[in-house]
Amino acid sequence: MIDTDYRKSRGACWARHEAQKLYAGEDYVLQIDSHMRFVHGWDLICIDGIRHLQQRGNRKVIISNLMPSYEPEDDQNLPQRYLTYKLGPFNEAGSIQLKASTVSHPPRERFSPGYSISAAFLFSIGDLYRDVIIDPDLYFEGEEISFAVRAYTHGYDIYHCHYPIVYHYYLRKPDRKHWDDHGDWGNRSVTAKERMRSLLMGTGEVPDLGPYGLGAVRSLQDYERHAGVDFKDRIVNDPDNPPIHPFVTGPAGIRSRLAAKKIGTAQIDPFSYCNARCWYCPVRYYPQPVEARHHMPTALFERIIKNLCEERDGHGVVNPAFDFIYTAHYNEILLYRHLPEMFQVLRRYNLRTMVLTNGIALSDKKVELIGEYNDVVGGQVCVNISAFEEERWVLNTIAGNGLRPAAMCRVFRRTMKNIDYASRNLASLSIQINEPDPAEAGKQANIARQMFPAAAVRTSLTLSDRAGILHDAGVLSNRDEIAGMSAGKSQIIGCRNTFTGIDGRHFGWLHVNALGKALLCCNDYRFDYTFGDFATEELKDIWLSGRHVEVIEKSFREICRTCSMAVWR
Repeated sequence: MIDTDYRKSRGACWARHEAQKLYAGEDYVLQIDSHMRFVHGWDLICIDGIRHLQQRGNRKVIISNLMPSYEPEDDQNLPQRYLTYKLGPFNEAGSIQLKASTVSHPPRERFSPGYSISAAFLFSIGDLYRDVIIDPDLYFEGEEISFAVRAYTHGYDIYHCHYPIVYHYYLRKPDRKHWDDHGDWGNRSVTAKERMRSLLMGTGEVPDLGPYGLGAVRSLQDYERHAGVDFKDRIVNDPDNPPIHPFVTGPAGIRSRLAAKKIGTAQIDPFSYCNARCWYCPVRYYPQPVEARHHMPTALFERIIKNLCEERDGHGVVNPAFDFIYTAHYNEILLYRHLPEMFQVLRRYNLRTMVLTNGIALSDKKVELIGEYNDVVGGQVCVNISAFEEERWVLNTIAGNGLRPAAMCRVFRRTMKNIDYASRNLASLSIQINEPDPAEAGKQANIARQMFPAAAVRTSLTLSDRAGILHDAGVLSNRDEIAGMSAGKSQIIGCRNTFTGIDGRHFGWLHVNALGKALLCCNDYRFDYTFGDFATEELKDIWLSGRHVEVIEKSFREICRTCSMAVWR
């Protein structure tokens, strides 16, 4: 806690800035005002919401809502409606207003994309407080839109929940405000507005905003297109009547989009084989491609990494903020025989990764190796699992892999021992329970927390059918969702599974399999959509090739039609 004499306070933004200094690496951050009432289970709603939204491809997610009102004398009858808003007109100072409205009948989808945040309620991953430091010299007007634009340009996607999470007590007329106790509040307000206009309108009133400027992942123009706003001309488009999405198709259009966009992240799978048979994964139902058992040579892995960094540093086809790769594609990365060398390469190029594992191969030696490269892994070790009861774990995780029942039980016990050792010896360990039944997910989460009190346990209730693969297997389907999205439409023009806002998987991600072949996306389980070979070609030539254009066109006609992330027109 920070204890400050009220006479030394510089306002709400200064206070939030000071509070940010208390961040100590927690998985999530919550920013609120005082005078709140929370719904029961608000934390699970937020954490599950973050995990659900991250499945769209971007781990940088913010949930932020305007809050319905409550009265302290009658806080047992809280309304179930929620508040939404439009970006309203600009005022004379250049600050954009938020026009709130009440929604009594929310849509089926739990979350919708947003354009601004509510500073009074914001929930996100902990990295937000590393990436976007609150400007202590803002005062009141412009606080929320400034933070929203900065977060967006740092790669964060903002969402609003379609039902109340918290309520706020607004009508506190007798309460004194900061400006009642500080006679210089007018000067603070003038300074704050100058900073806001310099950030959003480029007025130059404050030549250097220091660490409180825009991010490098997206541009201000990207935000303006996203939100339908023009800051310099002070124009706001009506979000209820958005213009037709500026996606262009056909070979020329796709080629121009590839040239204009930048690769935001890479998913490189140096060993794509998995030793589990989880019920929610295609590996359980269909044999993995033969390429999956190939171990990528270290030299090829480094060639790909070097190519990515050269394109980034040379202002080529890779975003200048690129610093992270994924290594998870229906695989168990801990089985990669060159894992130490992979970590060494990433350290050499100052890149980070995460370890996503089912826990079976998370041996003591692997834990110690991960600890040795904590600067590379950064505490991001996640065990993906669905159960912590022996019989249920065997049924959900490795049934059908050819082992005898007694051997499968031994694997369960070894896996639990592995997780226990990892939770006690790693800087950070998280456990994600993949289970669509909320009651069962909650039960397994409670068991996990009792077994591994040092681990951060979360649940994921929303699972993907992997572009129809699990639908064909008869275990999970997104077809109803797809039917709703495509009703009255015939053409696919893009992908909303974004990372850093870069036009979907087709134009913002690089995927590479164990043979060094560039492929379409993580739903391409059988490697049917490959378009380049890093063993013999350079990244720029692969990315801008005619083969890449052809593969994207083909995907719009085929695999994307069975994927819930497709954008239809």
